[in-house]
Amino acid sequence: MSATTISPLSTRRSLDWDRLWERFGISVVLLGVWVLAAIFIPAFSNPDNFINILRQSAFVGIAAVGMTMAIISGSFDLSIGSTLALAAWTAVVTASATGSALIALFAAVLVGALVGCVNGWLVTVVKIPAFVATLGMLFIVRGITFIITNGAPSRYNGPEFIWWGNGSLLGIPVPFIVFLVCAAIGAAVLRYTALGRYIFALGSNAGAARVAGVPINLVTFLVFVIVGIFTGISAMLLGSRLYSAGPGLEPGFELNVIATVVLGGTRLAGGRGSMLGTLAAALLFATLGNVLNLLQIDAFVQRVAVGLVLLIALSIEGVRQRLAERLSRE
Repeated sequence: MSATTISPLSTRRSLDWDRLWERFGISVVLLGVWVLAAIFIPAFSNPDNFINILRQSAFVGIAAVGMTMAIISGSFDLSIGSTLALAAWTAVVTASATGSALIALFAAVLVGALVGCVNGWLVTVVKIPAFVATLGMLFIVRGITFIITNGAPSRYNGPEFIWWGNGSLLGIPVPFIVFLVCAAIGAAVLRYTALGRYIFALGSNAGAARVAGVPINLVTFLVFVIVGIFTGISAMLLGSRLYSAGPGLEPGFELNVIATVVLGGTRLAGGRGSMLGTLAAALLFATLGNVLNLLQIDAFVQRVAVGLVLLIALSIEGVRQRLAERLSRE
């Protein structure tokens, strides 16, 4: 066998390792972090602390469900941070006016879907690259939010509304239950529907997908709408959790979501991804933040730590590729 020949066994071993990491790698890391934190930080094992971790993971996690689909399709959405603020403010104002949490949820989802429609139109019809289109929408939506709010947050603490962000069912935080439902829906769409197959095909090879008859523009448009919908759900829950929302809500939210998706095993280049990995990565981010708080780490140091995690998350694809190549040569 020549030096450039790769055996089928080596190739399969490389592929199996990569698939295993994609599906279960972050879950194993998460369990390891939980065990170490429980051993060295006594307060971490408190049931109330664990419930808080579950609750905090949901807000980024729900938005990450939609972003997982977008990144698998070979795209992404940088405007979700601004969309979150506008949708959350809309939810709070709507709940205050109607007293109904469900109407507030519908309003937030509608705002998210509308922004997603604009993003999808810019990418599929105007043919602006997703990076440019969504970056521009980030500033546009943020500016609109500042204009209509005059820079001031809105507040509402009606019992029905705040229950969604702060309540529990059978001891499990409501936002985390919603997160699990959203992740299950996302996984089912990717695994069992034609749209899911089209999303994977588009991310794997857009040219081949077009030749195979995949409606690329429609799929891309729907992906951006889906991202907006899940961002709207997250926005309503976050507004409920905080009793308020304004234009400065959750700065850097979009980067945390993208990093969560990539850290969870979804390839930034598209074509591969796991909703289970996204779920585990969201829990891992919430756990790391919780551990830093329990250790009473300075807030500025925490930002450095989060930045390091973001760098690791966004470079993990290259590490995976190099390891896979090394395994294929051995």
